[in-house]
Amino acid sequence: MKQMIGFSILLLLIGCSNKTPHSLSLFNDKQNINVIDQTKKLFPIANYPQNSARWIPPNEPGYRQPFLTELQQKKAFNTLLAHYFGEQSPWNGDYIQSVLQDAKGAKGNLSHFAEKFTAANVSHYGENFRLLDASWKAKMQHRVSVSIADRYTATSRGITLRETAVRFLPTAYPAFEDPREAGQGYPFDMLQNSTLHPAEPVYIAAVTADRSWSFIISPTEMGWVDSSHIAKVNDHFIQQWTTMAKKKLGAVINDNASFTDKQGVFRFTARTGTLLPLKSINGKTNIALPAYDDKGYAVIRYAPQSEQMVRQTPISPTAENMAHIIQYMQGKAYGWGSLYGFNDCSAEVRNLMLPFGIFLPRNSLPQSLSGKRIDLSHYSTDQRLAYLIKYGQPFKTLVYIKGHIMLYVGNADWQGRTVPIIYHNVWGLRPAAPPSRSIIGQSIFMPLLAQYSDASELESLASKPLFIITYLDQAEG
Repeated sequence: MKQMIGFSILLLLIGCSNKTPHSLSLFNDKQNINVIDQTKKLFPIANYPQNSARWIPPNEPGYRQPFLTELQQKKAFNTLLAHYFGEQSPWNGDYIQSVLQDAKGAKGNLSHFAEKFTAANVSHYGENFRLLDASWKAKMQHRVSVSIADRYTATSRGITLRETAVRFLPTAYPAFEDPREAGQGYPFDMLQNSTLHPAEPVYIAAVTADRSWSFIISPTEMGWVDSSHIAKVNDHFIQQWTTMAKKKLGAVINDNASFTDKQGVFRFTARTGTLLPLKSINGKTNIALPAYDDKGYAVIRYAPQSEQMVRQTPISPTAENMAHIIQYMQGKAYGWGSLYGFNDCSAEVRNLMLPFGIFLPRNSLPQSLSGKRIDLSHYSTDQRLAYLIKYGQPFKTLVYIKGHIMLYVGNADWQGRTVPIIYHNVWGLRPAAPPSRSIIGQSIFMPLLAQYSDASELESLASKPLFIITYLDQAEG
């Protein structure tokens, strides 16, 4: 009897093993290598050169000339300092008090996030493709049942110790929309709000009952972060840190740079745009790193500066320096809400601009409000492109369509005609029908065209209902 059972199991296993290669053959078929499933295929990136020198030519007359005046950059840098270390910083009591008392501030955001994901009439799916049921919603509602004080408390100030995800709910597990639909499901974890760099000032407005998650206010975001990724700061730490930062601030320019302190302790990995104070010790420049003591309070450690990783900000705003920083960022995968250490569209632009001392908010719409806006939505696609070619200003012009932001880097010859060139991090393009995506899934230089001859079924980004350009060097009004 045991022999018969064993033989039957063996037949079952053989049957299963025979089916596996057959089921995978569709994905190994060279003719279908760019087709993932009925809602996803790959965009032909190989047809678009990604050498930055192709789109930002070193032989251009203005390659080493600043694209911002000294006064413009100084004004931008002062705005950055204010958000991190000044009057709009999470370490500023008056600013935090205004956020706590604002009906749309911390309390409003906490309630809105909870309602958005736990209301009876909303549906999301877990990583196992199963609906997140009423018990999951009840658990999340219980976890977010915390109180946010109306008054600022100095002991609630903190700093991030590493890159950390900002979540809409206090959980690291995902919540996807319908995975059967194009542009939904993986990798679009709807609970992912954003990501904070190491060494960002925060204010801890609330914690879960088990203290594992903290609801924070940062220079750009509100949301839940893993409590082990932050340390509290006191007046002495803040005085030391801000004094160094205002005197000499460094910015990471080499994406995914690793930092180990002088004691040989690895502290964190940081991507482009991370801001760290610099200090001269015995005639050599050192990078200040946040660490924590046995009581959970932040202390300062130091690492030798490498100009290959960190340079003093603001960096001279030239095409040469822009190309240098982009070369470390381009080709990196798309990360929804900056998941997995990658950027989405607004994080790509924001992180690229920070080394130049330019502060931009998170998310595409607020970024489009960061300067003088020209709404070209009523123009035809060809008129929009012609306007951008004529009036676009390289590296200080943003192009906004609903839900997406791009950086204009200049004009170039493409197949015998002059076209505008953009740099952006994008998931993909969509055809008019049926609902699907042509996946790019990375940061990329692209000509902005009315139609792509190698993918003519796709809608152009330049033909979307909303099309707005923003000049970062000019104030709105």
